[in-house]
Amino acid sequence: MTEKAQVEQRPISLLIEIDGKEKRFVTPKKIKGSLWRQAALVSEEIESGEVLIADLDSHLQFVCDVFGNQFDIGQLEDGIDARDIVKTIYAVTVFVMGQVSIASEMLMKNVDIGEIDEKKS
Repeated sequence: MTEKAQVEQRPISLLIEIDGKEKRFVTPKKIKGSLWRQAALVSEEIESGEVLIADLDSHLQFVCDVFGNQFDIGQLEDGIDARDIVKTIYAVTVFVMGQVSIASEMLMKNVDIGEIDEKKS
């Protein structure tokens, strides 16, 4: 395995407020292969600008699944800033699709999704 591939397999973390305390969650070592298909579909939807409220629960559950269900949908939805929900979901899709450094940047800094699309190209 190349050095770049090893670096891109590092985890990402997500800070969620639960019961008034900020908690950091880290992705498990192995991400199920079936989550890649979901990531591609969710990413495509977000990039097209066609995010449907009806799909929000499944997108939030996707994030929970990627993090090994260390938290639930309600904790995720209420534990992050409302203005960051779509960005967080998108960052997790980017992570699953192998672009860890971009995903980390999205979660750690105030980065616009449009800026990330340019970096992915």
